[in-house]
Amino acid sequence: MRDLYAQGDLLIERVDDLPPSGNVLQPGPDGSFVLAEGELTGHHHSIYGQVTMFRDDSLARDIPGGLYIGHISVDGPAARVQHQEHAPISLPKGTYRVRRQRELEPKDARVVAD
Repeated sequence: MRDLYAQGDLLIERVDDLPPSGNVLQPGPDGSFVLAEGELTGHHHSIYGQVTMFRDDSLARDIPGGLYIGHISVDGPAARVQHQEHAPISLPKGTYRVRRQRELEPKDARVVAD
């Protein structure tokens, strides 16, 4: 079983280490990456630390459309995922796949709103 981390509407899954591929993203001015912005509050999930973020759709074929955010490679000892309304998460060194979570209803599934 893989390590899973959840924060609000995000699900972060530890995957086998792999080199960055696809579209390698650039960090913001403070060195962080915004993983997702809240639809209701305007708050955001950001990751801080020695991190490379990339998006390669070929690595997310098993994720329903619109839910895949990207991959992150934590290159230092740990990185921190922060959100204004949730407890921070510490991710150890390694590679992770980031996606939106869904809520399953009896008749359908919907994306979790944060």
